[in-house]
Amino acid sequence: MNFYEKNGIIPYINAHDTYTVYGGSRMADNTLRAMKEASETFVDIGQMQKTLGEKAACMTHNEAAFFTNGAAGALLLCACVCMAEDSEYLYRCLPENRGNKKDIILMRSQRNAYDTAIRMSGARIIEIGDADETLVSELEGNISEQTAAVFYFASSLYQRGSLSLEQTIETAGKYGVPVVVDAAAQLPPRDNLWKFTEAGADMVIFSGGKTLCGPQDSGIILGKKRWIDRCIRFGAPEHGICRVSKTSREAMAGLYTALENYMALDEGKEKQRMSNIIDLMKRKLCGCTYTAATEIVDRGPVGQTYSRLFCYIKDGKKAEDVVRSMKEHHIYIGCEKERNAVYLSPLNLTEKEAEKAAETLAAILEK
Repeated sequence: MNFYEKNGIIPYINAHDTYTVYGGSRMADNTLRAMKEASETFVDIGQMQKTLGEKAACMTHNEAAFFTNGAAGALLLCACVCMAEDSEYLYRCLPENRGNKKDIILMRSQRNAYDTAIRMSGARIIEIGDADETLVSELEGNISEQTAAVFYFASSLYQRGSLSLEQTIETAGKYGVPVVVDAAAQLPPRDNLWKFTEAGADMVIFSGGKTLCGPQDSGIILGKKRWIDRCIRFGAPEHGICRVSKTSREAMAGLYTALENYMALDEGKEKQRMSNIIDLMKRKLCGCTYTAATEIVDRGPVGQTYSRLFCYIKDGKKAEDVVRSMKEHHIYIGCEKERNAVYLSPLNLTEKEAEKAAETLAAILEK
């Protein structure tokens, strides 16, 4: 009897994506071993943070790196260090802001549930643009001596109304304003780990519990040394507002090992593995009379470079009802209501799980 069975917790097959509400992703055996080994000995957390940060930065072609307790914790820390800069006094006062720099600029088209972590810092959010477009002049016109940073959410969901990252970095750079990129789910491709910083971003945030397959409650900030040094100086375990974002030695060990695994991954083989799973599921679904069509879409939900299998459902059944039925069978799948479609992602599936997910979906569609 495993842990879930022993405690009456229902396990699910995750054919949807690496969402936090499902537990993110699976960790490799060596990641779990590293976490166990880390838990058995005491260390200087600051020294561990610096040492692993230097090694992670070198591995990912960046100047510096800092391990956090998830992407949301990283957003909070980045906002805080941008406002406080080198002042311990100003940092210790947060979320009460006693300095000049209290404004963080966000594009209105990029506002989302996760920017709450920025507001927690005590920053004043300055919105620019609208749902359709943002102009360079709007960014320039809102930069002042009170501007602490521009935050940029790299999801493809927000591209329509946003300035490009290049325009944002160029414009903010004229005035010495740092740009922080939230790229929490922007893997693959692997080169995103250094693409944003090579473009000039000062700090870039990635979730550790998604495609990196580290601990669910882990994340990493990659970026310029002067900003990461401030993260080290003020971030957990130091006292202040970001003490709530404490990162354990186990999480750091796990994410560092997961990062090593990800950097060593053969992207071609991994793409082929996921393609094989997609093909397997498509074959299982090709004869469904309630499926108008199946389609392989070569992008993830926020623009990542992996494929998903979409099933467009004929009139008479609703996609959200199918998703509900699949959940009753302990399987998570995705839904696009506007196109009356459901979709399956190969990211977290074994072949056996993929086969079961597709067979269950076919049976539900035919019922």
